[in-house]
Amino acid sequence: MPGLLNVFFFAAQTMIRFDDVDISILTDLQENGRMTNVQLAKNAGISAPPCLRRLKAMERNKVIAGYHAEINASAFGYGFRAICIVNLVSQNSVDVLEFVNSIVKLKNVRYCFAAPGNSDFILDIVAKSLEDYENIIQNKIQKDRNIKSVRTFILMKTYKEEYGIPIESPNLTRDFSETPGVAK
Repeated sequence: MPGLLNVFFFAAQTMIRFDDVDISILTDLQENGRMTNVQLAKNAGISAPPCLRRLKAMERNKVIAGYHAEINASAFGYGFRAICIVNLVSQNSVDVLEFVNSIVKLKNVRYCFAAPGNSDFILDIVAKSLEDYENIIQNKIQKDRNIKSVRTFILMKTYKEEYGIPIESPNLTRDFSETPGVAK
């Protein structure tokens, strides 16, 4: 196939290659997760049945991890957002797992990232007010005996918030040959 780049994604030990049609489908879905299969197919230049087969194969292979609605935080009174840098006293796996298990239960913590260097974890936290945020930090996060330090960066204004990933040029190949009935 002329002009093809080989870009691979490993999902559950399965190598997947993407072509122009896959990239078109993924780009459209990332911009509008509610787009119909008929519209996805039309935009990709194929008919609806093979489009649906490709879509289902990408879902099955975890290329598409899910579909979500973007909710306006202020509609629910969440007018405060902060990035919180957490350092732990102990890096032993039991203590780290205990911290992670407590954090994933906190609904106000929207993201939790493990980070190298001067930070052990980076948290993205939403709250209704500064007082609400202080309550979350003092009564939920800092109660963990393994917390060494917590630093807060209050976010004042959002200039860019883009979900998903940059999906590059559609000069890629795909191979769902292990998926029966999927048109190539």
